[in-house]
Amino acid sequence: MSPPAPDLYTPLTLKLGSALITTAITFWLPVSQTGAATIEDSRQEVRSEHSPLTISGRLGPGYLRGEAHEYVYWPEEGGRTASELCWKINSVAMFGVGASIQPLNRLTINTDFWFNLGEGDAHLTDYDWLEKGKDWTHRSMHDNTDLTKAVIYDINMEVTIFSTGTVSFTGIAGYRHDTFEWEARGGSYIYSKNGYRDSIGTFPPNVLGITYEQRLHVPYLGMGCKADFDRIQLAAQVTGSTIAGGQSTDHHHRHNFIVNDDFGNETIWWALRLHLAYSINDSIAITGSYSYEKYETMKGDSEWNYDDEGAIDVYPDSSGAELKTSLLLLDLSYRF
Repeated sequence: MSPPAPDLYTPLTLKLGSALITTAITFWLPVSQTGAATIEDSRQEVRSEHSPLTISGRLGPGYLRGEAHEYVYWPEEGGRTASELCWKINSVAMFGVGASIQPLNRLTINTDFWFNLGEGDAHLTDYDWLEKGKDWTHRSMHDNTDLTKAVIYDINMEVTIFSTGTVSFTGIAGYRHDTFEWEARGGSYIYSKNGYRDSIGTFPPNVLGITYEQRLHVPYLGMGCKADFDRIQLAAQVTGSTIAGGQSTDHHHRHNFIVNDDFGNETIWWALRLHLAYSINDSIAITGSYSYEKYETMKGDSEWNYDDEGAIDVYPDSSGAELKTSLLLLDLSYRF
């Protein structure tokens, strides 16, 4: 607050005299000082409310489906496929927790963690090609298969490249880790023992036959687009990498041997994510999202451990793996 210009006070000063001037100045000074303090405190409050640092947390259930493939190759025969195991994820309940921090207006750091709620329904089909030039010679099917572990971790940062206020485009850099484990019990088989597919039978029910685990990881880059329509927000992301990799472990319990595979970091990975959010108020929002990811076929070395004999054999370029998953999520988020 500022006092009126001096020329407006001149006539009044001449009439009231010096005493009145002194009184007016004495009264005006504390008022002006109080006003200045009020303005300063108000500015400090505004700066606090509009601080660029925002934090939000989210949690909610999910539903996962997918499929993994495990391969054994024969390098001495041109790398042809000797065995393929198809591990399907029919359905598994998931739960996710996550947080986002926005230290700057154009920078957001996100971290999310998903895990399975109990065992999921799965299925295993195992094929072998023991004779070159023929269709599969051995096949076993295991309906009693469970997905015992599903753990996904993702951390990334988004940088806003361009924004119109309503629509914005972002660059993304992140790291993802997937761990899945299956257990197959019982089942039926068709084998070629004395002739082509001449042996048909079943395995003892509920007896553990194979345990298989994949541990895959990928650093990635991508692009995102966001649209904000008052209470409704839409978002899409496309990410990818050419340096995905990982390891796997295959434990054949009936034959008492374990195969450890190492796939290096030379595999293609890509993912698509779609989000639809509704803001109940300035702090609470409900988000539905769908994500699809795929690790293309990766190849690596195998180490075969024969527990009964204590022997270990190493086979270069003899193993392979794939993974693709679809994840539906419903999150409740809160912005602090």
